[in-house]
This record gives sequence, C-alpha cells and structure tokens, in this order.
Amino acid sequence: MRIDNSVAYVMSGIFVLSMLVVGAELLYSADIALADGEGGLVQLADVLGERYGAFMTWFFLLGFFATSFSSILGVWNGVSLMFADFLGTVRGLDVEDPRRRLGGSYYRAFIVWLTIPPIGLLFLDQPIGLIIAYGVLGALFMPFLAITLLVLLNTDRTPRAWRNRPLSNTVMGLSALLFVVLGVQQLVTEIGKLL
Repeated sequence: MRIDNSVAYVMSGIFVLSMLVVGAELLYSADIALADGEGGLVQLADVLGERYGAFMTWFFLLGFFATSFSSILGVWNGVSLMFADFLGTVRGLDVEDPRRRLGGSYYRAFIVWLTIPPIGLLFLDQPIGLIIAYGVLGALFMPFLAITLLVLLNTDRTPRAWRNRPLSNTVMGLSALLFVVLGVQQLVTEIGKLL
C-alpha cells in the first residue's frame, strides 16, 4: 500500500509541475493572458496546437479531462468509503456489516451528499465559488493529512511494522511545516491589504 500511494503522489506531483511549467512557458512565449473559466484551458490547447499540430490540442484536452475525471471519481469513491467506515466504527458495527462496505447505505448516502450540493451551486450561475471552496479545502487537506499521519503512525498502538520510518516522518513534517508557513504568510499578506 505504501508503494501504491507513493507512486500515485509522485505521478500527481509530476503532472501538476509539468502543467505549471508547460502552461507558463507556452503562454509567456505566446504573450497570452488567460481568459476566465474554461476559456483559459482552450487557449492553452490552441497554443499547443499551433506549435505541435492539431493532434496535440486534442491529446492535451483529453488528457486534462481524464485527469480531472479520475480525480473526481477517486474522491467520490475514496471519501465515501472513508465516511462509511468511519460511521460504522463510531456506531460500533461489525467490520463485515454491509452498511459500511462499498455500495452500502452509508457509502451511497455520502455519494449523494457529494453530488447534490455542487449541482445546486451550478444553478446559482456562480460555479467559481465551488472552485475556490474546493481549492481552499484541498489546500487544508494536505497539512491535516500530514499531521494526522505523523500522530497516528508514530504511536505505540500502531504495530511496529506499520509505523513511520525516519524518512517518512521527515517528509511529512516538512510538508506540514511548508503548508503552515505558506498559510501564515498568505494570511499576513491578506490582512495587510485590509489595513
């Protein structure tokens, strides 16, 4: 499981960094300022098409769709399973209870919860609020995860074979510290603008 997670995070990091570098370089060299909304994505795809051919335009857009779609499916599935397991644990249900498993009632209820409120936001004709909220919550998740794993995987209640090793502790500690420092810096900057 550690290998699976490591590969997933490394590949996600490579994708994000590649998108940042390619997007910045192409848009800077083409002297283009991105439009709001999905227009910026189409503009970047057009620049890729001009430089590398029409195939690259569609390859980029399909790759972006696949990455976004798999992220959405991963959240729906993973978070819903986590919620079902959490609720089953809190209620003292047996591990094999069907309500806390994939497709169980707790799982399905949380999928509905993850689906319906965002659809409601689309009817307000302001989907940008959803994107900002998603970004803020996503930014808070990584330091929360790092700190939680540092605490949980270094206790005596965790079997020795599953405990963090020094490298994992160092990386998670640095990750949490980086997010806290950047968050405080951003907070100070925003408060300074208000004063």
